[in-house]
Amino acid sequence: MAERLTRDARRAQLLDVAWSIIGREGTDALTLARLAEQAGVSKPMAYDHFGTRAGLLSALFRSFDVRQVDAMRAAMAEGGDTLRAATRIAAAGYLDCVAGNGPEWDQLCAALLAYEETKDHLHESRRFFAEAYREVFAPFVALDGAHGRATLTALVGAAEALARDLHAGAFGLRTAIDTLADLMYATLAPAAAAPPTRARARGRRA
Repeated sequence: MAERLTRDARRAQLLDVAWSIIGREGTDALTLARLAEQAGVSKPMAYDHFGTRAGLLSALFRSFDVRQVDAMRAAMAEGGDTLRAATRIAAAGYLDCVAGNGPEWDQLCAALLAYEETKDHLHESRRFFAEAYREVFAPFVALDGAHGRATLTALVGAAEALARDLHAGAFGLRTAIDTLADLMYATLAPAAAAPPTRARARGRRA
């Protein structure tokens, strides 16, 4: 019998098990029936949480995005007091998480594209990250209007491109993070209000 958990805790457990299935057996092996078996729960419970296999894949990808953004926010709270530090945090927050998931990330992206109801999820993910980057950089530079949206889209695109080549072995994680952080800083620094520190930005808003 499955251990009694709150609904949120059960969902988190099922997502953890789903990631482990992908890691061991690949995305093709991930079904709701397989998930229920591996998690030690009934099939109806798995279906109740995710509805369909496409719903499960979508939930996995969303959990991946949320984990990356939570890591960025935590790092900003600890030491994101300059634009240079913020760009480093933003770059590492994305690429560390992608590298940590290895080929599972690529498999999940490919699987999402196979379903009509989830094929736009990657675009939604890009918008989610663009807003997360807007939040990270807000103390130092305003990224409003069409130009701001275009800039954020470009930064997310650069992060995705580096992540793909990182997985392909074109370079290592540190090179990817350094390159992305430098690109972000070079893009944002000219538009940043002087001096670009979070403490002084707060003072201007006070």
